[in-house]
Amino acid sequence: MVEGNAAVFGRSAPARITLPQRGVVLGVAWSGVEGAGNHIAAAKLELARERPRIVQAWRPFQEAVGRKAVRERFPAWLAEESRWAEGRLAVGLDFPFSLAETHLRQLGFLRQAIRGPGALGKALLEKYMPPGADHTAAAEAFHGELGKDRARLTDCYRAAPHPPSHARLYRQTFFGLDVLSRLDEVSFIPWDPPRAGRPSLVEVRPEHVARVLSGTCLYRDDPRDGVQRASARAGLMREIRTASGLEFEMELVAKVVEDGKGTFLDAVLAAVAAAAAWAEGFHGVPANVPRCEGWIHSIREEPWRRDE
Repeated sequence: MVEGNAAVFGRSAPARITLPQRGVVLGVAWSGVEGAGNHIAAAKLELARERPRIVQAWRPFQEAVGRKAVRERFPAWLAEESRWAEGRLAVGLDFPFSLAETHLRQLGFLRQAIRGPGALGKALLEKYMPPGADHTAAAEAFHGELGKDRARLTDCYRAAPHPPSHARLYRQTFFGLDVLSRLDEVSFIPWDPPRAGRPSLVEVRPEHVARVLSGTCLYRDDPRDGVQRASARAGLMREIRTASGLEFEMELVAKVVEDGKGTFLDAVLAAVAAAAAWAEGFHGVPANVPRCEGWIHSIREEPWRRDE
């Protein structure tokens, strides 16, 4: 005779997300296409011991949709958000902050990548975007020179669906590094340590957060098969609330759930990843990950992998 409830035998506890007790976190779902301002989404978390909240999900660059306008406005937007947060700001961006070490050596940019995304972005612009160059053509030249896709170690650790050089991601990689090259007075984690009064910028992957929380791999509507996944998006928002204690208004939930492309949900997941990494002090980068490749920060891994 089997004692106890066999239905729950061997199950681990649900995922739990620890958040900082104060500060502001932004999650940004990026785009590298022309008209990127119409596609980039952001989500803002206000963190407090008693009542952490998701307070906003919006498109901060809809009034300046071109890539040139976005990269010109981004530094001022980030500086304003940092002032509003009184210097306690972390930002999760869902594009690669670097390339595989093999690709960096191939392009001759290893030294710049070791210094960080800002230096790498400047090197890319000097090579592929001289004054007057077209951004789309520059991104295509960059992609063409990379050749075969190569994943970074962090892409493998986080089970990222695509490496930085992939056909679905290279435009985001190139444009993202372009924008990062224009930022001053920020900390690019893990190249730089967090500094008081400076925004801490980290690379994140929304898909990893979704997988850790609930095993969900698909939450975007797919026009190829006509599948609507609003219920999956709603389920992920419930998982976020249960795991982290984050509160949010129903109007915001509706905005996230009704977005079939999942961009607003990507922004929320990016913010949650950055907040969880901040609560851990941005520690935990494996010792074998090359400094030049960076690290995808996220929530703590699946509860069944914990020793506690």
